[in-house]
Amino acid sequence: MNSGFEKRKVKKEKMLSWSLDKKIKHAKKRIRQFYKELDGKVYIAFSGGKDSVVLKHLVKSLYPDVPSVFSNTTNEYLEILDFIREYHKDTIWVNPKKTFMDIMKTEGFPLVSKKVSRGIRYLKKGTTIKNKNHHNLLRTGITADGKKAPSFKIAKKWLFLENEDFNITEQCCDILKKEPLHRYQRETGRFPYQGTQMKESGTRELNWITFGCNIISDKTKVSRPLSIWTEDDIWEYIRLNNLPYSSIYDDVLDQDGNVIVKGEKRTGCAYCGFGANLEKGDDNRFKRLSIRKPKQFEKMMNLKNNGVTFREALKKVEVDI
Repeated sequence: MNSGFEKRKVKKEKMLSWSLDKKIKHAKKRIRQFYKELDGKVYIAFSGGKDSVVLKHLVKSLYPDVPSVFSNTTNEYLEILDFIREYHKDTIWVNPKKTFMDIMKTEGFPLVSKKVSRGIRYLKKGTTIKNKNHHNLLRTGITADGKKAPSFKIAKKWLFLENEDFNITEQCCDILKKEPLHRYQRETGRFPYQGTQMKESGTRELNWITFGCNIISDKTKVSRPLSIWTEDDIWEYIRLNNLPYSSIYDDVLDQDGNVIVKGEKRTGCAYCGFGANLEKGDDNRFKRLSIRKPKQFEKMMNLKNNGVTFREALKKVEVDI
């Protein structure tokens, strides 16, 4: 294991507890390093969310001419789109070759998790001589030579999806978000600053421990200067610098000041079903969407794949709507 890995593993908790001022200095150092090593051939991956607002402000404070690029997945919160149009008119928009609605109709619904959706998609192709061992791995977690590989196994409770009329897929992210940005990178030769933090997932944490904030290799060139920031750091920076942010994060109130629907804590693809089965009561994203934008909600719920509506499919996987 490289020495950087060991150092970051040991220093992780200490760095997460740094003051905001120290984190700002650290982020700017990483931004400068990435810019200089790539001779300024960089861009800001701008989602319109609170994290990318902070990222853009930091990068632009050092390099005002660095472009910000928004990948419009066609599955965005409408409040995010309005925010970008009003406050970030300098942003370059890149679009997918298909829409989210196209994906839902032709490829399937994004349900449960990427792992489950990917596995069920493979199983639905049917078992052949060539894929027999892989299908057995997905069902049992046992490899062809008899070794245990539980990380590949689909939980038994979701195997029924193989026999449902509707399809499910994990490919929407690659098609709708990643491909347009990769296309932009190929056309311009620029590489991204991203506003992700390691505390958002175990995968991102391991990635930071392994590589640090900046990755510059033959295969990957990306900078994540906010890796050691927390959500509290993001909001403190926004308040200190009086930065506008999308209304999607604010509670919606009635005329008496009562909360009608709570603000979103995280943004991303609005009608993504990954993890929605774990959200109950007021924590359910689809219930909030039905209150915020009822007409759009009904339109999305009635989209069909193989004759089955999105609403029916969500109920099949125990989403509380």
